[in-house]
Amino acid sequence: MNNTTDIFFSFMLSDTAYAVPVTAVKEVLPYEQVTPVPRTPEYLRGVVNIRGTVISVIDFRVLFGLPISEIGKETSIIVSEVANNNEPPFVFGFIADSVNEVSSLEKEPAGSRSNMQFVQMIGKNNNQMVLVLDLNKILSHIEENIKN
Repeated sequence: MNNTTDIFFSFMLSDTAYAVPVTAVKEVLPYEQVTPVPRTPEYLRGVVNIRGTVISVIDFRVLFGLPISEIGKETSIIVSEVANNNEPPFVFGFIADSVNEVSSLEKEPAGSRSNMQFVQMIGKNNNQMVLVLDLNKILSHIEENIKN
């Protein structure tokens, strides 16, 4: 199946490549200290102030059950904006170990969809598998978690 799709922004968590639609990425910032917010789920690392706007920062490693790693010199905060029904878009940041590139991906057959709760599709770029995340599902999960 050699079916090229939209353009994606890819990043790394540990040794796995992930991607989100490039249209969801506002900017990439060097990692800065995140201010923790009490009584929030562990994957909500806290907040940062970006040019006068306070945004929440999500640690996908914790959300996905991956081992935690040290913050390195390539660690970044990717600022995303996701449409939120008839409300203003939801702006948040998430931590990436490193950023890769903006590219199109070849869609790969997904096979079994178990344990892929947040994955929209599987893509391939230069023989590397890339898990394309569904940011709407991630945000819905977080919103549901916070309500309970």
